[in-house]
Amino acid sequence: MKIASRYAKCLFDIAVEKKQLDAVAGDVGNLLNAIASSSELASFLESPLLHKSKKKEVLRQICKGFNEISLSVFDMMADKSRENLLGEMAESFISIYNKANGITLAEVTSAIALDKDTLAGIEQFVKNHAGSKQVVITQKVNSALIGGLTILFDGRMYDSSVIGQINKMKKELNLA
Repeated sequence: MKIASRYAKCLFDIAVEKKQLDAVAGDVGNLLNAIASSSELASFLESPLLHKSKKKEVLRQICKGFNEISLSVFDMMADKSRENLLGEMAESFISIYNKANGITLAEVTSAIALDKDTLAGIEQFVKNHAGSKQVVITQKVNSALIGGLTILFDGRMYDSSVIGQINKMKKELNLA
C-alpha cells in the first residue's frame, strides 16, 4: 500500500539522517515479528472499535526499549489512525533497507534439508544473479519435489526439481 511505503521511506530517511539505521531496522524487524507471530496483536491493531490511545499504550509496551526514532514514527501512525498499517510499513521498510544494503532474500525449497556446502553454493548463485553483497536464505523442505530444488528471489524462480522437470516435459508433450 502506498501509505505504508511512504511511512517506511520517511522512517528510513530519518534513520539514515540520524545515523541510527541499524538500530531502527532492528526495531522494525522486531515489530514485524511480533505482528506476524501474534494474530491477537494483528487483530488488535486492525480493530476500528478500540480507541487510538489504548492502541498507543499497548504499542508502547510492546516496543519498550526501541529507538526513539522508531517510536516517534509508530506514534505518528497511531495518531493518524494508521496503526493498522504498521505491518505493511515494516515490510516495506525492510525491503528498502535490504535494497540499500545489497541484501537479497532467497527462499530455497528442496526435497530434503540441504548441507552447508550446498547452501553456500546457492548463496553464491544468488549473489551472482542478483548482484547483491549478501544473501539471506530461508530453507523449506517439501518432499513432493521428489528431488532437486527451487530457488525464489527478486521475483524470479529457478526450478531444478524433479517434479518441475516432469511438469515441464508434460507441457512440451502436450504442445507437440
